[in-house]
Amino acid sequence: MTTAQFKVTNKPLDPTAATGEIALYDADGNPISLSAGGQTITSVKAVALAAGTVPTATLADGMLTIGIPAGAKGDPGSPGAPGVGVKSISLTKGTDGNIIGGTLTKTDNSTAAIPVTTATA
Repeated sequence: MTTAQFKVTNKPLDPTAATGEIALYDADGNPISLSAGGQTITSVKAVALAAGTVPTATLADGMLTIGIPAGAKGDPGSPGAPGVGVKSISLTKGTDGNIIGGTLTKTDNSTAAIPVTTATA
């Protein structure tokens, strides 16, 4: 059985890469060399790939770059309640020519009375 330990190193923050040190050990606790094809892995970088693409791994100049695809887009959520706006306002004049009330018509065609009050100065 192979186990791995991961230690984060203090390096400048890069939101497109995870930086750290990896050490692998066999079942007896002996370190396993991080080398492939005659190259030693000195650092590992993860990059985001578009959803649906195939994961990738490349090793060049000691840098192991792992491409990780984004997850598939999920099902859409339930629609929110539709908003209601003002469609029109009709004002009513009294016999003296003053506005005495009105009606507000909403975009869903429901209506609401507009009361008018008179303030004394």
